[in-house]
Amino acid sequence: MLIDKINLNLLRIFEKVYETKSMTRASQELFMTQSGVSQNIKHLEEILELKLFDRVKQRLLPTEKASILYENCKKNLRGIEQTLLRVTEKEEELMGSVSIGLPIEFGNNLVLPLLHKLGEKYPKVTYRIKYGLGQSINKELLSGGLDFAFVDDFNFDKRIKLKKITDETLVMCASESYMVKFGPIKNKKSYFENLDYLDYLPDAFVTRSWFKHHFNMSQLNLNLRASLFDVSGLSKMITLGMGVGVLPLYFVEALQKRGQKLVKFQGSGKPLKNEISVAWLDGKTKSAASDFLFNYLTTSF
Repeated sequence: MLIDKINLNLLRIFEKVYETKSMTRASQELFMTQSGVSQNIKHLEEILELKLFDRVKQRLLPTEKASILYENCKKNLRGIEQTLLRVTEKEEELMGSVSIGLPIEFGNNLVLPLLHKLGEKYPKVTYRIKYGLGQSINKELLSGGLDFAFVDDFNFDKRIKLKKITDETLVMCASESYMVKFGPIKNKKSYFENLDYLDYLPDAFVTRSWFKHHFNMSQLNLNLRASLFDVSGLSKMITLGMGVGVLPLYFVEALQKRGQKLVKFQGSGKPLKNEISVAWLDGKTKSAASDFLFNYLTTSF
């Protein structure tokens, strides 16, 4: 078997070189000489009979095969380590501080409960939470102020890597008291144009996206009663009966559990989704706590 020819240390060295994109930085973090790291990478390439890194203008660029090897090595080496700790009853004591960027409502409703659960097992891990949207999170990641972040759709810098983890289902809803005066919902342009709307942006972008998605209606004359870029504020206006708005499904369900009586518009049946991804700066080395938390959270959705 090919694996019989490979010392696990070769894969650990490869993993560090891939992450740092530098033989020098990898040697510093591994407490090895640069020539030693280089020789080990060369030896691994000889065993595998393929090239793992290209040297372009003094830059180390992983090949496509190297990326495949890295993703699988990272997952499986961590699995081996956790298994060894478990069977030897030497559970690793995780500690350190992790900086995470979060959209407010997604973070508060879905991420913070997971951090609480993890915190009970690893009390020495501390969190620095930064709330924000695409533009501010982009800057924080580039400056190194965040280890990683959860984000929705935004045109991020090319140095930032993205991996989709889940979708938010977006629901149009209103309070029962507000809808009484309009009668049963009718999927007609005239009915929709008679309602008041609440949106996150002055151009009612999210509301118009909902109508475009469900009914292919793009020329609606909407009465936008208020706009505010805050899910909690928008939901408060909806429950007070000020109009119709779009909220994440998990948020609507949380409101209903608290006794709020809401009417959900059915649309075409296929829900409108908002893609949520995890974002991180390519090449930024993660601490053990950050790496563990990254994998824990991204596999929890």
